[in-house]
Amino acid sequence: MTTDEINETEEIGAPVATAEEQTAPIEMDEESTALLQDLAGDVPDGANLDLLLDVNLKISVELGRNKLKFREVLNLSAGSVVELSRLTSEPVDILVNGALLALGEVVVIDDHFAVRITKLLNRTERLKKVL
Repeated sequence: MTTDEINETEEIGAPVATAEEQTAPIEMDEESTALLQDLAGDVPDGANLDLLLDVNLKISVELGRNKLKFREVLNLSAGSVVELSRLTSEPVDILVNGALLALGEVVVIDDHFAVRITKLLNRTERLKKVL
């Protein structure tokens, strides 16, 4: 191998590809194309999201917390009052599958409790709230 040949190859010995060669479309035979279509399932754009639309999620609202000893829990009865760690004016946590997603406020609509979402939390805010 001459010095010119060494300069035309990369250190690992493969020829250097030109910009045109690097961006050239990949040519595939019919068998490879059929295999990729089977793997992809011929799913149109946006259909992947449609698959998730029917997934059931558990949504819970945390009004507050309190630590009780086992004895105190056994002493609870109908009409017992358990004080929680939050004030009535503080926002409640809205959890989806146990993960904090948003903050809200408790409202009453036609004698039913409901929660109005006041703030959707981004990833950083959710982590700060958990810690």
